[in-house]
Amino acid sequence: MIFRAAHDQGGDHSRPVSAQHPAPQQVLDEIMYALDTTSIIAITDRRGIITHVNDRFCEISKFSREELLGQTHGIINSGRHPKEFFKEMWRVIGRGEVWKNEICNRAKDGSEYWVDTTIIPLLDERGKPGRYVSIRAEETNRHLAEEEVRRLAYFDSVTGLVNRESMLRTIESELAAGSGSGFNAFVSVSVDELSVVNDAFGFEAGDRLLLESSQRLQRVERAGGRVGRIGSNTFGIMLPELGADAREAEIACLALIERVLAELSGPLELGSGVQIEVSASVGYVLWAAQPGAVRADGEPGCPANEFIVTDDPHEVVKCSEIARKRARREGGSRRLRQFRQRMLSEAQGRVQLISELHRGIEKGELQLFAQPIVNRERRVIGEEGLIRWFSSVLGTVAPDDFIPLAEQTGVIVEIGDWVLEEACRTLSAWSLDPARADLTFSVNLSERQLRVDGFGERVREIIARHGVRPDRLTVELTESVLHSDLDRTVGVLGMLRTEGVQSSLDDFGTGYSSLSYLQHLPVQQLKIDRSFVSSVVEDPHAAAIAQTIVWLGRNFHLQVVAEGVETEDQFSKLREIGVDAFQGYLFGKPRPVAERLLSA
Repeated sequence: MIFRAAHDQGGDHSRPVSAQHPAPQQVLDEIMYALDTTSIIAITDRRGIITHVNDRFCEISKFSREELLGQTHGIINSGRHPKEFFKEMWRVIGRGEVWKNEICNRAKDGSEYWVDTTIIPLLDERGKPGRYVSIRAEETNRHLAEEEVRRLAYFDSVTGLVNRESMLRTIESELAAGSGSGFNAFVSVSVDELSVVNDAFGFEAGDRLLLESSQRLQRVERAGGRVGRIGSNTFGIMLPELGADAREAEIACLALIERVLAELSGPLELGSGVQIEVSASVGYVLWAAQPGAVRADGEPGCPANEFIVTDDPHEVVKCSEIARKRARREGGSRRLRQFRQRMLSEAQGRVQLISELHRGIEKGELQLFAQPIVNRERRVIGEEGLIRWFSSVLGTVAPDDFIPLAEQTGVIVEIGDWVLEEACRTLSAWSLDPARADLTFSVNLSERQLRVDGFGERVREIIARHGVRPDRLTVELTESVLHSDLDRTVGVLGMLRTEGVQSSLDDFGTGYSSLSYLQHLPVQQLKIDRSFVSSVVEDPHAAAIAQTIVWLGRNFHLQVVAEGVETEDQFSKLREIGVDAFQGYLFGKPRPVAERLLSA
C-alpha cells in the first residue's frame, strides 16, 4: 500500500512511502492517533464501503459503529447535495487526488450537521486507490450563522416575505431564464395608514398592520403574483410572462390590482379593541427586456410611451414607485396610477439639485457635522463625520435627497475628498487638545471613491499633509460595496490597514455579507444597523439578530458598534448582549464638528 500526500493544482507534491520511511500502516496509525480525538474519521474500501469509523463519527452521526460498518456514506446522506456533487468527488479521488469540500450530513435522529471534509486516497502497489481516509471537522455553527445572515439579507423580519433585494434578484432571474420575450409587470403597493398607526398605537400595532397586509397579499400570490416587502410601508408584486400583446398584458395586470385593492381595503383589527380602515396606493409599470418582442401598435390601453424597455431590475422597481408615489400624492378614494414616460419629467428637479450641489460645493455650503461614539461606560471614544448641506437657493437639503444623486453622478468623489480633508483637519486640531487627542474620526466611503485609481495613495497623502496619526482615522463602507469589485475593495482596505487606517463595515445585517467576506476583508469593526437597534428591546427576533452580529464580531475579533441608540432601555439591552460601542441621539445629536461635545 502506498500513501500519497496531499497536493494542489500548482504541482504534484505526492511521494510514495519508501523503505526509508515508516511502513504505511504505521504512518496511518500515527495519523489516526493524532486526529482521533479532534476529528471525525472514517475509512472506506475502494467501493466506498465503510471499514472503520472513530468514536467522534459515531457521536455526531448518532449511529453505532455496528450500524455504520459495511454501509456506504449514503447512510448519512442529507439529500442537500445534487448527484453531480458526489460524482465530481469520486472523479477526483478516483484519480488518486485529495478532495476537499463542505458536506451536509443527516444523523440517525434526522438532524443535519455540516462538516469540512478532506478525503485522502491510499494507493496500492499499482498506484490505484485501494482505500480512502475521510477526515472531517464539524462546521454546523458557522453554517447556521451564515444562513441567519443570508436570511437577514433576503427576507423581511416582520412579514416573512422576501425583501427588496430578493425581489430585484427575482426580476434578474426572470430575465436570465428568458422570460424577457414579452411583457412583464411590477406593482408597488403602499399601506398608507402605517405611519398614523405607528404614531397613535406604537410600532407593535404597526407591525401587526404590516403582517396582516402581507397575509392578505399572499392570497394574491397564489393567483400568479410574487409578493415581497420593498419598503417600510410598501410591498412589491412581480407578474412575469404576460405575453407579447401590450393591451392583454395591461388587462391581466389590472385584474390582479383589483384583487389587491379589494384585499387591502376595509376594516382591520389590530388587537386590544383597535380597528382601523385601511387603504392602499398602487403604482404599476409594464416592462419588456426586448423591444422587438412586444407589440404596442397604438391600440387603446397601452401606447408605446406607457411601458418601458429595460433589463435593469432597479429601473423596473423605480418606475413602479414613481407611479405609486404619484397616486398617493394625488389622493382620492381609488389611488392607482400606471407609470408613464412623462412622469420622468420630474427628473428635471433632480438635474437642478445636482447643478445646485456643484455650486454649493464651490461656495462652501457643505458642512461637516459630527456625532459621538461612546464605549460601554459612556465615555466618548470617537466621532462619526456626517455631511450637511445648507443651500443658499434650496435651503437645508437632507442627505437622503442629495447623497444618492451624488453617488449616481459621481459628484460623491469630490464630496468624499472634501470630507477626508475636513476629517484630517479636525483630527489635527484635536491633537492639540489633550482631552480629544486620542479620539477617532470615522468617515463614510462610497463605492465610487473605491473605484478611483490611486484612492489609497490619496488618503495616505491627506493624512501625511495634516500630520495626523493614521490609526485615528476610520473609513466606513456599506455591505453593497462588497458586491461590485471585492478584490479591489480588499486591496484598497489592505493598503490603508498597512498604513494604520481603521476600517468599518457599516449597516451590517441589511445586506448579505458571506462569512467568507469577513474572513478576507481587512476590517476591524462591524456597525449594527439602526433598524435592528430600534426594536431590540421589544422584539426578541431583533435582539437575536444583534446577538448574532456580536457573536460574529467576537469570532472574527472585530469591535461591534450599535447605531441609532435613542433610549436608555436600548443602551442597557445592547450592553447586556455584549456590544462594544454605541452611537445615537441618546449620547448626542450631530453638531458642527467645530463645536465641542459637552457630555454624552
